[in-house]
Amino acid sequence: MPTFKSYNQNQSMLLPPDIRDYLPKDHIAYLISDIVDHLNITPVLETYTDEGAPSFNPFMMTKVMFYAYTQGTRSSRRIENKLHEDLAFRYLSANQTPDHGTINLFRKNHLVHLEEIFAQIAILCGTLDLASLTDASIDGTRIKASASRNNLFDEKQIDRIKKQMRDMLEDAQKIDDEEDKRFGNSRGYNQLPPDLADPEKRKKKIKEIQEHMQKLNQTKGLIKEKQKNAKGKEEQNQINNKTSNTTDPDAKLLQMKDNSFKMAYNVQIAASRGITLAYDIANTALDTHNLKNMIQRIESNIQKKVNTIKADSAYFTKNDIQYCNKQNIDAYVPDTRKEKEEKEVQENSVPKFDRRNFIYNPEEDECICPLGKPLKFFVKDEEKGKRYRGTQCHLCPQKSECTKSAYRYFQYDPELEKIRTEMRQKLNSNQGKQKYLERMSDVEPVMGDIKENKSFTHFLTRGKPTVLIELGLVCTACNLVKIFNWIKKKKKLMDIRQLNTFARV
Repeated sequence: MPTFKSYNQNQSMLLPPDIRDYLPKDHIAYLISDIVDHLNITPVLETYTDEGAPSFNPFMMTKVMFYAYTQGTRSSRRIENKLHEDLAFRYLSANQTPDHGTINLFRKNHLVHLEEIFAQIAILCGTLDLASLTDASIDGTRIKASASRNNLFDEKQIDRIKKQMRDMLEDAQKIDDEEDKRFGNSRGYNQLPPDLADPEKRKKKIKEIQEHMQKLNQTKGLIKEKQKNAKGKEEQNQINNKTSNTTDPDAKLLQMKDNSFKMAYNVQIAASRGITLAYDIANTALDTHNLKNMIQRIESNIQKKVNTIKADSAYFTKNDIQYCNKQNIDAYVPDTRKEKEEKEVQENSVPKFDRRNFIYNPEEDECICPLGKPLKFFVKDEEKGKRYRGTQCHLCPQKSECTKSAYRYFQYDPELEKIRTEMRQKLNSNQGKQKYLERMSDVEPVMGDIKENKSFTHFLTRGKPTVLIELGLVCTACNLVKIFNWIKKKKKLMDIRQLNTFARV
């Protein structure tokens, strides 16, 4: 006859249990608790007022939010459930159970300056030599917004929908007036559509239509503002400057990795050795023109000057590289043509009418094509330099090999050419190759960690301010996990519950 250990779910405990006795001694919850206890969370405290009932302790709420994001739990309702069911959550909250509404409001209203807290943890990572704070890499990724592409409209679509709604309201009012005259108060319940027969439902329906019209008016105003702020017709004609989403006006229609177009945000991350140093949501659909901004964000967070920066070709612009040179920042950023053009040179397959075979004549301020014909100055662009146009293209027998347009255009900027040449020489050196490869281990692991380990493939909130808070929470969580793994790997402390001295670093 087999024997079993005693089992009684109704057995009472002689003494109240201590939750810490049920958590492993090296649980990450202890680390998060001790680190948050020694952080300066003044930016959070300043968002509270002395009005109303006492609020939940902001230290407790911050610990719960940080731990939730380390576990890939982002939904306020799921966090609420965890506070009832999960031992680590109950330890961090001291058995307090704020509801999902309170959790959501804390994230939205009290973490508006989260980046100041994030910066303290990033500096801690540098102090522990987990990252080089002045040597960073930058990259971008696109994360889906909490909005549907079906709610993306341009001005013509908005005007058409508004007209349909106005006609609908006018027809409803007209029929209502006619039936009042004909039937008076004796109108039957079946003489109107079911959803309009009840006066309360009818009022609700009309109110919904009016609110939707108001939202469409706001969206149209945002489109006009985008058109006003756009520089030139080229920017005005861009899809994200001609349209706006009624659900999340800050989201943009972006092409994802699977080539589909979805409402999304262009997320920017700066990292060193897998530690996030700065984050942002770009205002542009492309990574271009974000290098300077990310460098400044890093320096603002770490309170030090950046010495080295690495990024892919999407970040190469004349103005940003010039900024790096003026600030004595050692930049490793290839131009978009580098790989293709160097491959053509190696294979001796440079096309005859390639831009490299055009010669600039500074005396006449003109360019000479491979057949010796001049291209005269046409227009100047601040970013791309001067633009030249062919004068005898219509007479050229090889025009079809050179261009499909009526004239061949050639962009030339001596400063840009110098910057491009110097950068290629630096990147092709042994030191440059080794330095640029570091980008793969600096920032790419962070992208993978965010999307795969933290399940951060889409935003739950709407609007850039709250989306930025969400991004900050997941970046903070990634850094906390890195610290935790470093401690376990190095075996610096056997019992993470004794981290008070360590946390003061």
